This record gives sequence, structure tokens and C-alpha cells, in this order.
Amino acid sequence: MTKVSRILLLLGLALSVPVCAAVASEHGAENEPATAPAEGEKPPAVEPLPVMSAEDAAKQPFGLVRTLQSIQDQVAQGSATAHVMQREFMARLNKELRQSATEVWDDARNARAAVIFVLSGGDPRLANDLLSRSTPPPIDERLLKGALAFGEGRAADAVQLFEGIDVRALDPGMAGLVALIHGTLRAKKDPTKAIALFDDARLLTPGTLVEESALRQEILLVAREGDMERFDRLSSQYSRRFGKSIYAANFRRQFFAGVARQDFKGTSEWISRTETELQKLPQAERGGAYLSIAEEATMGGNFEIARYAAGKAALLAAPGSAQRERAKLYDGAALILTDEFEAGVETLKGVAKEKLRAGDREIHDAAVGIAARLRKWPEAPADSAEPMPASVTRAQDLLSMADNLLGGGTQ
Repeated sequence: MTKVSRILLLLGLALSVPVCAAVASEHGAENEPATAPAEGEKPPAVEPLPVMSAEDAAKQPFGLVRTLQSIQDQVAQGSATAHVMQREFMARLNKELRQSATEVWDDARNARAAVIFVLSGGDPRLANDLLSRSTPPPIDERLLKGALAFGEGRAADAVQLFEGIDVRALDPGMAGLVALIHGTLRAKKDPTKAIALFDDARLLTPGTLVEESALRQEILLVAREGDMERFDRLSSQYSRRFGKSIYAANFRRQFFAGVARQDFKGTSEWISRTETELQKLPQAERGGAYLSIAEEATMGGNFEIARYAAGKAALLAAPGSAQRERAKLYDGAALILTDEFEAGVETLKGVAKEKLRAGDREIHDAAVGIAARLRKWPEAPADSAEPMPASVTRAQDLLSMADNLLGGGTQ
């Protein structure tokens, strides 16, 4: 048995119920009658959940998926080992779960585990296997169909299937994940609904990767909606609870980029609200955060913020590095649309374009093109019937490009 296998087995045993009686009582609510029997009436016979040892429970789909969730929760707390283990274990489950005996899926715990697994990124064919059974598994069919639609990339179908499901009435082990996936699918078209679903996901599964993911997405969503009070509150919560998450560094860059697009009363207010949070970052991450801010602020037309962030990024970047060249680019692109036009032109000329990313090279080309024509606008022809000179057409195209790239156009 390999080291990884031993660790996984121990995790499964630890997460399984320690004694047989506890295994049966874990989902005891499923064994209770819907209403109390009348006086003198015998309660209806209830089929108990199968009693099994802790080791056997760990080998069942519900035990294996519970182990997967435990590994994922360690990822949310910053474990790089768990991050690697998650990929290995997911690959193993993709094979093992589909090879499980047919009768295994008669257990409601295992049917729920199949939904959790597929919604966690597992092979969607598992959901299709269960839907194809002659005897339906003991679970709401909409959950299996929704998981299948999500796994196959049919977002609209998944949304429709999840729409009628009350996540708060679901089994606790599955409820938060369903809310998270439903919210993720609704985020672009219905942010208000998505925010409510992310709230449910957080409340239903505290301390898990589901909560961490819901927080990340909700923070960016409320920022886009302009709810800065909630933005501040949730951001502080994320820093306290998941500051060491494997996904935290990338999220922080998205976080500060989102802040760069917000409308404040002035640059000083933006600095006062943001600089404190930036200083909490490790210095190794701070330069990247400033660059993300400078890029988004340039694209969004917040030129004072772009210059401020580009200046900070330049101070943290090594001379001649790609990061230093990017900082110069954003600074120059912002300057040409201010009273310091000439300084912006010189800054852009000094950028080592070969060190820029493809997207940054497009910004550079547009900014240089605008700078070359911004103060040399050609005169319109006297006879409006004559065709428009090619130089005017090119200038208009460049101005349109600049409006998109430098003046707040959509990405």
C-alpha cells in the first residue's frame, strides 16, 4: 500500500462513524416516520440503514466522497499536499465509483455521494449510469439530472433543474455544494439570486472549500454590484477564515482588480480603503496585486488610480523585469490622456515591448497609435461627398479601440 493510499484510508476511517450504532444513527431522521403514530397504534416498520464497520463504510461511495471533501477542505486551509492528493484521489474515484456494484446505489447515502462527486468535478457519466438504472436510486431525480447537465456543460439545463430545489431542505453534506453550483451558474445573468445562493452555501457548509469558493465569488459579485459595505465585510471574513487557501493569492489579485473599477469620491478615498488591505499581503504578492489594479484601472478609465498602482508596482519590481515593463506601460497609457501627454509618450517609448504579454502588447499598440494621432487630427475634406481619407478612418478606428481599451469599454 502506497503512502498516499494509507493516508486516504486513515482519512476515510477518521471521517466514518466510529461504531456501528453511530453509523445507523447518523442519518436517523431518514428512519423516522413522517408523523407520530396515534395512541395505541403500532409505528410502521422502517427499514434501517445497513450496519457496517467503520472500515467498510470508508470503502462505500459515501465514505470515499466524504474523504474527498475532507481533502478539499484542507486545500481551503492552504495544504499544498492536499491539493496534489485531491487530483490523485479524484482520478481514482472516477474509475472506482463507476465500477461499484449496482446494489450499492440503493443506499440513499451513496446516491447523494454520486451527486456530490459529479458537482465536485467528477466524471458526469456516473450520474448518467444512475439515471439509466431500471430501479431509480433513492434521491430526487432533479439532482442527478442537474449534476449531469452541469458536468456536461449544459448550464441552462442545470439552472432549470436546480431552480425548483430548496437547498435548505437537502442533506447537509450536499446542500451547500448544490447552492454553490447553482449560484455560480446564475452569477452572470442574475447576480442578486446568485448572491442569495452563495449566502446559503456559506451558511450551510462553514469551514469548507464550498464556503471558501462561495465567499470568493460573492465578494467579486457584490463589488460589481457596488455594495461596498458588504464587500468590505465579506473581504474581511475571507482574510480571517481562508487567508492561507491555495486559491487565496489568485483571488487577491482578482479582488484588487475589482476594487480598481469601483467608483469612489476620489483617489484619496480609494487609497484609504485599499492600501491597508494591500499592506497585509506578503511582499512577494504585493507587486502582482498592484499590477492587477493598474491594468484594471487603465482599462476602466480610472487613470489616477492606474498611475498610483503602476508607480507602486514599479518600486517593487526588479529593474528590467517583465513586471517593471508592465508598470511602465500602464503609467504611460494613463499619462497620454492627461495634461502630461509628452511624458506619457516618452514612457511608452521606453517600454520593452518584447517583455509584455499578448494582451499588454495590444494595449501598448493602441496607446502608441492614439498618442501619434491625438494632437494631429487631420482636417475633414471640404466636400463631404468625397470619400473619407484613409488616415481619418484609421484615426477613428484607433480612437474607438482606445475607448474600449483605455476608457472603460467592456472586456
